This record gives sequence, structure tokens and C-alpha cells, in this order.
Amino acid sequence: MNAIPYEKRVQLGAEVPSAGQFAVMARIPQFGAPEVYRANLAQKPAPETIRAAVFNVEHGTRIREIVSFLETCLALQNADILFGNELDDGTERSGNINASRKIAEALGYHYAYALEFIELVNPNDRKGYEGNTLFSRWPIVRAEALSLPEAYNWYFDEQKRIGARVAVFCELDIAGTRIGAVCVHLENRTTPAQRAKQTEAILEKAAAVFPGLPVLIGGDFNTNAFDYGESAALSAYQRQKTDGVVVDPTPVEPLFACFERAGFDWRFSNGTGVPTRRRPTGDGVLALQLDWIFARGIACVRHGVVSTLMKDCDWADAASPLRAAEFSELSDHNAVWADFRLRAQRMQESG
Repeated sequence: MNAIPYEKRVQLGAEVPSAGQFAVMARIPQFGAPEVYRANLAQKPAPETIRAAVFNVEHGTRIREIVSFLETCLALQNADILFGNELDDGTERSGNINASRKIAEALGYHYAYALEFIELVNPNDRKGYEGNTLFSRWPIVRAEALSLPEAYNWYFDEQKRIGARVAVFCELDIAGTRIGAVCVHLENRTTPAQRAKQTEAILEKAAAVFPGLPVLIGGDFNTNAFDYGESAALSAYQRQKTDGVVVDPTPVEPLFACFERAGFDWRFSNGTGVPTRRRPTGDGVLALQLDWIFARGIACVRHGVVSTLMKDCDWADAASPLRAAEFSELSDHNAVWADFRLRAQRMQESG
């Protein structure tokens, strides 16, 4: 995506208090169509199953190690679809790189990148962009971005941003079988009810753009099961923990009922009570299950979670940058994966 000069970014941001985020975003073309990158990949025969994975890369500040992790981890190295969250493009904290392009070129992916936020606090940011990326080893037929209903205005946060949470919609051609795939990032600094409202917008869009297709929706849904801004709610949630096991958010977050009404399953494509996010607190770390894969019209056959703690990457080769890392975790999120039976879908179509 083209850069906007820092002074212009600040000028646009100054209009947010009076005009609102969406009015300002409407004047910025980068918030419209996603950036689509098509790799030069050889055509492959149809597989029996496809693997989808979710990974919040926490900006891509450790891009060399992230690429090595995705390339060498057995559970992730052959992922057909990767739902990527929090990818920077042109921020100083990640070396002013395009993190999506770095991953795609290193691992052989097409991608569609949707802009979520333009950050305003650092004049050394070449672009200041942060967004979500749908990576695919199969051709992206078309891609669209959807800015989600506002549940928190990030301009008034200490991070000071223009933008809103976003989902990127892609239609993929998997050796003749079309499927829909949606990469999602819901709001964390809000209530479960507001996340359900954002989910309804995603489901309405998916119904419109993927009629009759199997659909996978994955990403960071921020299913905290509490209002992030209310310390009393957070404390109450923490008290529910026993022996470090995360509390199941599915009865507390109404977005799961939204997915169920729309015909999506999550019970067979995700573990329950499996932590995918480590949130530091004053007295330790709060384990949360925030990252999910939802499926409609395509059956899950197996699933799992991969730790991103460096101590758990002992499978890495001695020459891998993962073995020389001097930090404790690659990301504050674990990676989630699931396999789906594609051949059964193809047989159903032909029958």
C-alpha cells in the first residue's frame, strides 16, 4: 500500500474527534480494497484435506524468527490457509518492513492484506500501518475488506490511531473447488455484546459474497469473556481460574450463538479450555482462549494448538534462529490449526 506522509496522517487524525473514524477513513483509499499479492506458484492437484491456521504475529517485530517458525514447525509448515493478525507495514518497531510480504515471499503464499489502523504517534514510521492478512497457497480469486462496527475509538487511546477492526474476505480456488475464507480481528477493548455485533456484520457479508460455498472464518476474536476496560470484571474472571486452566468463553460470549445460528461449527475445529493468549497481569499471566476457526459446509478431521514460547520450540534445528532467540516468546498468542476434508466436499458437489 502507498504511504501517506506523516504530517498528512496527523492532519487526518485530528479530524477524528469531530468527524468520527469512518468519515475520516472514507477519505483514505488504503482502507478500501485490500492489497493482493499473487505469488508465482505451480499448479497442484486437489488434496484430500486442507490445513488452516491462525497466528497473531504481534506486529511481526520478530519476523526472522516468525518465518522460521512457520517454515519448520511440523503443524504449520504445510498450512494451505493462514489467518494472520496484527501485521505491520512500515512501522519502526518492526523495521519498517511489509511483514505480510516478507512471510509470503519466504514461504510461498499469495495474500490479501486489509488495513486496520494507521498509527499516529511515531514520526519514524514510514507508513504506520497495521492490519490483517489472509495467506493462501491457492489462488485468490477475489478479495474484499470490511471495516467492522466501531466498539472502541482508538484515536483517544494512548496508541492514537485512525481506523477500525477489520475482516478480509477471500474466495479461493483449491484445484477447482471454490471456498470462502475470512480473516477476522474483533475488538478487545469492549464488551461481549459489541463483539457479537461485529460478528453479525461479518456473517452478513459472508452470506452475501459466498453464497453456497463452504466457508472458513478464522482469527483473533478477542473472546475475553469480560469488558477489557472494567478491572472488576477482569478480577472476577481471574478468580474463576483453577490450576491455570482457562475458563471456557463460549457460554459467556454471544458471538458463538451468532455463528451457530448461521450454520458454523467451532466445537470440532477447536479445543475447549485451551489457552491461545498469554495476557500479563499484576500477579502473573492470565490464560485466555481468543483464537478460533469456524467452519460451515466443510468438516474438520483434526485440530491442535502450537505453543509460541521459546522453551517449547526445542524441535527447531540447531541452525534455526529460534534456537538463538533471546526473548521468551515469539508472540503473545499461540498458533491454532485445523485440517478440513476437502475431498468429501468435492464428492458432494459432483454427486
